[in-house]
Amino acid sequence: MKRHWQKAFLAALENTGSVTAAAEAAKMGRSMVYQHRRQDEAFAALWDQALDAAADTLEDEARKRAFGGSDVLLMFLLKGIRPQKWRESRATIPPAELNKMIEAELQRISKQKEIEALEPVN
Repeated sequence: MKRHWQKAFLAALENTGSVTAAAEAAKMGRSMVYQHRRQDEAFAALWDQALDAAADTLEDEARKRAFGGSDVLLMFLLKGIRPQKWRESRATIPPAELNKMIEAELQRISKQKEIEALEPVN
């Protein structure tokens, strides 16, 4: 059975994405709403749905602003939607292995220069 304050709390949570603002709208304390969340699985599920709806609203607004000219927002959206393509790559090669690779490449370049120096110039 839903308590009377839960409807106000969930509506405010969906609109604001803020537990503090939602608790204030429902005239409840933050610790009390968290206690109810822990004790009531159905309420916890509705809470999660309200936060998802708030996130969708936020994403919709970010999209509008991104298409309106915000390159930063556009990049964040691309990274979120296609991280495999748009994320910053991070080197995952251990430093010692990377040093060996660099040394091998430097030796290859040095040998190539020696060969080029011995070739006759036409």
